Amino acid sequence: MPHTSPVQEVSQYKIEQIPRGVCVIINNVDFATMKERRGSDEDQKCLAKVFHWLGFKVVEHRNKTAAEMKNLLKEVGKTVDGDCFVCCTLSHGMKEGVCGTDGAVISVDEIREPFNGNNCQKLAGKPKLFFIQACRGNRNQQRVHVQADAPDDEESDMEVDGDDFDITIPADTDFLIARSTTDGHSSYRNPEEGSWFIQSLCRNLKQHCPKGTDIQTILLSVNNEVSRQGLKSKQMPVHEVAMRMKLVLLPANH
Repeated sequence: MPHTSPVQEVSQYKIEQIPRGVCVIINNVDFATMKERRGSDEDQKCLAKVFHWLGFKVVEHRNKTAAEMKNLLKEVGKTVDGDCFVCCTLSHGMKEGVCGTDGAVISVDEIREPFNGNNCQKLAGKPKLFFIQACRGNRNQQRVHVQADAPDDEESDMEVDGDDFDITIPADTDFLIARSTTDGHSSYRNPEEGSWFIQSLCRNLKQHCPKGTDIQTILLSVNNEVSRQGLKSKQMPVHEVAMRMKLVLLPANH
């Protein structure tokens, strides 16, 4: 049999500073010509609480036009520091990118670009996480028959977050982009409780971060949990990774 070398142990990103870095949350709820995103405030509250608990400086923005989103992210990129960066974008989406409250669009590349190694030297070689809650289309996921975990579901209460939404992973290193659903499909948000994806993300971060579980493994748990929700409407989150090491985020007081 041919000799095979053992897989080398994967290193971890150095996460020691307090605060760990900045977590920017952009929550677009009220739109000029599109439906109100009811329940998104619950997502914002949950994200702010869990990333503050993880030691980040949380900066929250609500109801921003596309131009305002672009400008504020450029300004953050000029001043951001720390061992890690997080950006959470909650909005309607279209094929071209994420919608501002005015209906104009900012591309995902424009969201990411201020933080790449060329534009943000302080984050070069450091992990940069982007969580995007938005539809990528209006089709439901095809179902397969498995045993349900609940006697019924609440699809009648579900809302969706926009039209076709497209995104690609950049060539830059140390980026992770987690999306609420796969290409062409809907992404569900309960008007009272928040979105399936963001609420599951927060639950799993709270459960697994204190154990030292790495972020990619936590996102697999999120994928599994969200994929099992609902009986008629289905959703499958996806994450694309350009990371070189494992990322472990422990609570600030751990």
